[in-house]
Amino acid sequence: MTSKSTYMLVGAFVLVLGAAFIWGVLWISAGGTPQSIDRYLVYMEDSVSGLNVDAPLRYRGVDVGKVEKISIDERNPERIRLVLQVRQGTPVSAETVATLEYQGLTGIASVNLSGGTAASPSLGPTPGEEFPVILSRASFLSRLDKTLDGLLANLTQTSQSINEVLGDENRVNVARSIENVAVLTERIAQQSAQLESIINHLEATLRNTSVASADFPALVQQFSRSAESITAMADEVRAVGENLSSASGTIGAAVDASSADLVQFTGTVLPEMAALLEDLRVAALNLRRMSETLEQDPSVLLRGNPEPIPGPGE
Repeated sequence: MTSKSTYMLVGAFVLVLGAAFIWGVLWISAGGTPQSIDRYLVYMEDSVSGLNVDAPLRYRGVDVGKVEKISIDERNPERIRLVLQVRQGTPVSAETVATLEYQGLTGIASVNLSGGTAASPSLGPTPGEEFPVILSRASFLSRLDKTLDGLLANLTQTSQSINEVLGDENRVNVARSIENVAVLTERIAQQSAQLESIINHLEATLRNTSVASADFPALVQQFSRSAESITAMADEVRAVGENLSSASGTIGAAVDASSADLVQFTGTVLPEMAALLEDLRVAALNLRRMSETLEQDPSVLLRGNPEPIPGPGE
């Protein structure tokens, strides 16, 4: 009896130990102590290659659950429907975004949640859906793939454009343009001596213009003073004429009483004085006009008066 009892105890111990081992394995595979979870939906338009059921779910790198189910959306075959088990207490908000992340070069994918702040509103139920829907965003590899596709398309288009620009006809035109530039450069080099002479003459002209500009104010002042002097002389001659006119009555009486010589003097001198007075007035007017012209355009001293514009039919 003793040996049978011993066998029975050993058998019972083995059964209990086996049951405990199996329970431990199941407990570990289930994620430890059962916890309350919330379920969410995520719709992804990118490929979910490498993502499997029970793949880890992370919130900014922290494990918060797993992927419960992966299926094709019945309403839109271009989308993949994911059911996520998220541990209660995870800060899922309306601004939270789900993204696929790949681990190294193994190709194994997981789902990572990110986005949102403490002030973000919580994610409520989504009308027409079994669970609240978390927004999704393309993975880094997907965005990189689209960017590379666009870059390759642009490079292909650029290559085609370059090939069109560098066609046979355009290459001939470019070669001709280069030859024309070479000929023009050679001709400019041949005319370098003449260009140097022109530049020297231009420098001399500029120096002369500078000197004339420096002397111009004094010249204008001299012309002004000359015009004023001639004007004063004309005024004096006019006064003499007026005095002679006022004395004409007396002279007339004297002429009647005097000899014929005085009559001849009066008839000859007065017209000459009148002509002299008119000449002085004209000279004063010309000097004044010349001074005004120099004040407005000093270059008249160098290039003279401009030629008049021909009228119609000339």
